[in-house]
Amino acid sequence: MLVGRDDELSTLRAALDAARWGRPNIALLVGQAGIGKTRLADEVAFTARADGLRVLRGEADASWREPMELWRGVYRSLGVEGGGDLLLPAEERRWEHLESLTDALRAAGPALVVLEDLHWADPIALWVLGHLPRALGDAPVALLATSRDDEPDMPRLDAVRRVARVVALGGLDLDAVRLLAAADATESVDAVALHERTGGNPLFVQELIRSPDGGGVIDEVLDRSLDRFDDDTRALLAAAAIAGSGTPIAVLAIALSCTIATAAERLEPATQAGVLDEVAPSGVRFHHALLAEAAARLTDTGALHAQLAAAWDTVGTLDGRAAAAGHRLHAAAGTPAVAEATEMACEVAGELVVAGQRERAVGLLRDARDIGAECLDRPALRANVALELAKVLRGLGDLEPALQLYAEAADLARESSDPVMRARAEVGANLWAAAFIPDPARVRRLEDALANLPQEELRLRATLLSRLTVVGGADADAGERVRAWADEAVALARSSGDPVLLAQTLINQTMSPSTRSELDARIGAADEVVRLAEHAGRPDLALYGHQRRVSHHLNHGDLGAANQALSRAELLAELLPGPGWRQRTLVQRTTFLALTGNRSAAAEAMDEAARVGAGHIEPVVLIGCETMHQLMLLDLYGHSDPRAEEIFRITAEMVGDVLSPVLQVQKGFGAQLFGDESMVHDVLHRYAAAPDRLLRSMTGDHLLRVLGDTIARSGASTFAEPVYARCLPYAGLLNVGGGQCAGLPVDDVLGRLAALQGDRPAAVRHARAAVALARSLPSPPLLVHCLDHLADVVDRAGADDEDDPDALRLEADTLAAVAGVARPDREPPSPPGTRDASRTATMRRNGWQWVLTSPLGEARLRDSIGLGQLARLLTTPGVEVSATELEGRADAPIARDLGPSLDARAKRAYRQRLLELQAEVDDAEAANDAVRGERAHVEMDALLRELKRTVGLGGRDRPTGSGTERARVNVTRSLRRAIAAIADQAPLLGEHLKESVRTGGYCIYLPAPTAAELSWTVETADRP
Repeated sequence: MLVGRDDELSTLRAALDAARWGRPNIALLVGQAGIGKTRLADEVAFTARADGLRVLRGEADASWREPMELWRGVYRSLGVEGGGDLLLPAEERRWEHLESLTDALRAAGPALVVLEDLHWADPIALWVLGHLPRALGDAPVALLATSRDDEPDMPRLDAVRRVARVVALGGLDLDAVRLLAAADATESVDAVALHERTGGNPLFVQELIRSPDGGGVIDEVLDRSLDRFDDDTRALLAAAAIAGSGTPIAVLAIALSCTIATAAERLEPATQAGVLDEVAPSGVRFHHALLAEAAARLTDTGALHAQLAAAWDTVGTLDGRAAAAGHRLHAAAGTPAVAEATEMACEVAGELVVAGQRERAVGLLRDARDIGAECLDRPALRANVALELAKVLRGLGDLEPALQLYAEAADLARESSDPVMRARAEVGANLWAAAFIPDPARVRRLEDALANLPQEELRLRATLLSRLTVVGGADADAGERVRAWADEAVALARSSGDPVLLAQTLINQTMSPSTRSELDARIGAADEVVRLAEHAGRPDLALYGHQRRVSHHLNHGDLGAANQALSRAELLAELLPGPGWRQRTLVQRTTFLALTGNRSAAAEAMDEAARVGAGHIEPVVLIGCETMHQLMLLDLYGHSDPRAEEIFRITAEMVGDVLSPVLQVQKGFGAQLFGDESMVHDVLHRYAAAPDRLLRSMTGDHLLRVLGDTIARSGASTFAEPVYARCLPYAGLLNVGGGQCAGLPVDDVLGRLAALQGDRPAAVRHARAAVALARSLPSPPLLVHCLDHLADVVDRAGADDEDDPDALRLEADTLAAVAGVARPDREPPSPPGTRDASRTATMRRNGWQWVLTSPLGEARLRDSIGLGQLARLLTTPGVEVSATELEGRADAPIARDLGPSLDARAKRAYRQRLLELQAEVDDAEAANDAVRGERAHVEMDALLRELKRTVGLGGRDRPTGSGTERARVNVTRSLRRAIAAIADQAPLLGEHLKESVRTGGYCIYLPAPTAAELSWTVETADRP
């Protein structure tokens, strides 16, 4: 009977109702042990089943604290494999857990997930729970979790609390205690005294009714609950409590020197008394954890642990050895044998890792770390335990505690004389070191570890050198050492024959090229990384290689090759579970779209990148990316945007005086755009006076080009000559930093710097080269700026037969109108509300023909579905129209969405097959086997087409079986065909419409907010 919980039950049922309407949520029941959390959860589950919901249950276990143990029951009920793809890096695997659960729960239909005892759950399971409501979207799923609020060493639940509706359970009131006593007691009970002694805790109320002579201390109450049994039963209860619920009864019988039948017989009274819920061959389950804790106090735990260790030794399997090692650790606590027991536990944990039982290895290593802390005179042993535990946790994706353990291991290893241990610990402690901020202390620690590491440790030495490359790369004074470290790391990785290690060292080696030749050589390294990653089955490393390809091709002005590489990166990003990959490829797509003249699509991609990363990526990283791309769009298209200045000011304040050239030079560029002269002055005097030092910094080549642009805009002629000389080797390139953000061609910057020095011929030569590059891309916004700058330098240089400044500016005017580039210094905007006659346009249907007339050209086309849909959008500019309405069936019933086209398992299969096919293509090309290579290419192209069909913007899964989805596809196709037909007759008008018409589930005509906006009149006379 559930008494005294009406308000709490009402709250939980409201959460359940919200989930039914597609608002997934977490209800978190919090309270002390025995307060009635499970009973209340059971009542909600009963209600959910009665209403037709599927109920899924999971629980954490105090004696079996394995990663994702909380979700194991849910996985089993859903028929989902919970192990994840072990080829993925650790940080990706937790996303795969989240993705697998999300897909399975969506497919399960309306459901309630009950998760008990969060206070014993591992951080990965809690991380998944905290991210699940957002990932589920509008799926009808409710999550009900229970947790104690006072358990020693319990994990922090802050992340779950932030997204949960917390229901704190207190003790029952006097009336509820009276009702509970009346239901359970066989004789009169003083309810007032009972309430005072128990605080209204239902479990304690019931136990005191059963043992009325119990004292006022709760432990005494529980202990008295076990006093009713004889010594043999109490001994078996103690053994069952200490051994844990997963211990077979046969092991308990061996430990206590009795038969299985005798053991079961001795436990029967406890089952009848309600202390035990189950006695089975697979184990013994207590009615409540507090009763198990009370049972464990019945005996000398050290002696019993020793007996259980000996019993598990007789089993002989790896499971038996692992259980024996754990018990032997506890038996040795406080004795001289603790060091030997700790060493044995580490050895068995290694066997568990090899056997794929990483989760169980974590539990054993945690015990070894806690108990082995007594070995104060054995720092190497303690360091090894921390190191092994960190390594396993990292492999499982539990990164934050892994990093803390690596740091702990490094501190301990510095007290030992083991150089290998020291090197391994230092590598781990620097896995996530900030690459843009100099940290000499970290570099020194890594150098010390390297100096003492034996030469024969090839793989470890390569890894350590590669970490030095990254950590030391932020120090401008360490340039020569960084290059030497990077080269040696790659050489050692090659000699090791490990493709993954080689790919990682190549990525780090090419992170910060300091010369033009090093920059140009990055494409070779990127190609090799892709090949190595494909053969090793590592899509994450392959994606790194493709992104490096994007950077190279953009820098060298090859948009076609850049788009091909970016498309491959986007598909791999979709097939990887973590949103960080999709966010990074969306950032690169933003740059590509901005360069090709599609400002609205670039802004949409940037917004999507922020949406994908929100809640999943560090806010400082997200706002930094958004700031850079807001500045890029402002620079290229010239539209004032309060949001751009707002986030720039926020970022500038966050950066402050952090000693990072990467952050400071970008801050100076933004300050120039927003007219903050004092900030620009500070950055120029800090970095422009020593361009050589800047070039040696992380991403120094890009920073130098950005600095040169800032100098040219500010007219700081003092710095023009030295920066011009350092930028000159990069002539012919675009100013693209890591493929993430783009600026004007380097020649455009060089031309303006040359003009500042008074070198008119050089200024004209560079400006012409910039125009040629912008034309060849082609990039309308870049070309507008380059034409303007060429016209300016030609004017200042005097008459020139080759270039006519007026013609250059006229071409720039036309392009600016088409591409939506605002040039306030050349085109004063019209007053608000005025109508520019030169911007009026008409679209008129005359019988079976449409006639379009505009300043950007005219077209006459035969009537089509797409032209009719375009006319509808032009009639209401700035207003979204659903695809179903444009298709003419807004009132028709829409088929139910059947869910994502690709689930986590399908993505894993696609990912593996794509890598296999690419490796086969590479092998065939190396062997000159054209037939085999073509066969693999055909299958790969088919897979890529299928992925493009099923994957939406930003890696969003497109649903199948949806009427809305069919409408989206049909309308997008018909509109694009109509605009392409217009472009055949009026290219500028076609470009304008391509830029201004956005398609999707909702479509809209939304031109860029400039004087180029067309004011449309649409006439739709009836057909004859």
